[in-house]
Amino acid sequence: MFENLTEEQKNVVLEDGDLIVIAGPGTGKTFTLIEKIRNLLENKNVIPDKIIILTYSLKVSQELKAKLSKEGLSSIKVDTFHGFAYDLWRDYFQKIPPLISEKEKDKIIKALFSKEKNFLKFPKNKEIYFNYLKSKNLLDFELLLYEVSKLPLGDFKNYYFIIDEFQDLSPEILHFLVPFQRANFILFGDPNQSIYSFKGVNLQYLYQFLQKFKPEMKIFTLSLSFRCPQNILKFAEKFKNAPWESPSYKSFKKNGIFQGFFFSNVFEEEEFLIKLVKDLLGGLQLESQKYSFISPKDIFIISRIKNIFLPLKDKFLKEGIPVNFVEDEAKNSFEKISEFLKKLENSLISVEDLIKVSDPDISSFLENIWALALYDKQKFLSYLKGLAIKDFINPYKEGVNFLSIHASKGLEAEYVILLGTEEGLIPLKIFDDTIEDEEKRLIYVAITRAKKGFYFTTVKERKIFNFTVKGISPYFKGFPLNFISSKRKKPKQVNLF
Repeated sequence: MFENLTEEQKNVVLEDGDLIVIAGPGTGKTFTLIEKIRNLLENKNVIPDKIIILTYSLKVSQELKAKLSKEGLSSIKVDTFHGFAYDLWRDYFQKIPPLISEKEKDKIIKALFSKEKNFLKFPKNKEIYFNYLKSKNLLDFELLLYEVSKLPLGDFKNYYFIIDEFQDLSPEILHFLVPFQRANFILFGDPNQSIYSFKGVNLQYLYQFLQKFKPEMKIFTLSLSFRCPQNILKFAEKFKNAPWESPSYKSFKKNGIFQGFFFSNVFEEEEFLIKLVKDLLGGLQLESQKYSFISPKDIFIISRIKNIFLPLKDKFLKEGIPVNFVEDEAKNSFEKISEFLKKLENSLISVEDLIKVSDPDISSFLENIWALALYDKQKFLSYLKGLAIKDFINPYKEGVNFLSIHASKGLEAEYVILLGTEEGLIPLKIFDDTIEDEEKRLIYVAITRAKKGFYFTTVKERKIFNFTVKGISPYFKGFPLNFISSKRKKPKQVNLF
């Protein structure tokens, strides 16, 4: 069963006990996770009921469930932390937890803390919020985790908790895991992709927690990438800064493009980007081209904040280049799901029939979530209430994908173009709450999405909101950079490939 595994993957699959698996970009993390489960079942005689896979995101749970089913492992429980907490609460109290949706949560928070942008920064505010929910006999998903962690649930000895993307675990989820300490824990993820501090994730706290929670936990690394070429990995190494050390990543692919461009102004940048994208697509007008090197959806144009790329939409469309503004599409889908949720809560029609007449854009998504809920209406409702816009990120529609670096996490493309690498934008210092280490990890995420080529652009001066940012970011100094001359001079021919 081990013929398709690298030595690193085989070590993870065969090792007993509690494990942390630091999986670099494109190193076969999910493949290794599935083979680990297969080994537990076939060689360690672990029964399926004692294996629980937990993820932060419903989208990831759904994808993992589909991959396990394809491998004949559909009996393994896959759920989000919140979904698992829901089951435990319902089993213990023998009733449905009174959960509010994310939209209802936002309304309550705005009513309680109307003058504060991020109430989570202040623990006292969270206490006020929780007390309000309790007074109304309500739960949000975070309070649900706290309440379940206080229940007498048994010791879960001989269970296996397999956690995907462990670097995204918030203190609330870690607190929730404490009662299950006697179980075996196998954590997969890449701490260098920890970019969710705005959700309360603290990488240093996570590191210290795990040292106390499982002091004998062994650490393994998957360092051989199937996705990123060696040249791209070489530049990504500069931005690794997790508390866990890992060896330099190696690749099955040689070479790889890593190239920056510096422009006098944003107009020259825009013209150049249109030409670059057309060249990547085959160098022909799309409406008349007979072949293409790649599809438009194989290109990501990303930036630290979305406002950087917004002006490009009309210019690309005018040139006949299809575009997909991924986060706008995700927001539209989220709103459609919210409308569906309202109908479902106020209708006597069956779930199956409501899904059949739902908007075509969300019907297949709903069918998948309905299956993940094991056709349990109340569990299905709880999943829908916990959905966020990020669960609808879909870069697979036909069009060049425009998205923020945060939204690109977990995705990949043949070519990635990072727009706006000026000092002040990277690291993001035009706002007050920047965390320097996380800014570096964001660039690590951006670079490691690329399967063939990574480009970055800088302009001499860029205006964003009420700020003006100038010159190249210190993060990108010393990297390959072509200075693109003004149109008034004869432009130097640049070899893009």
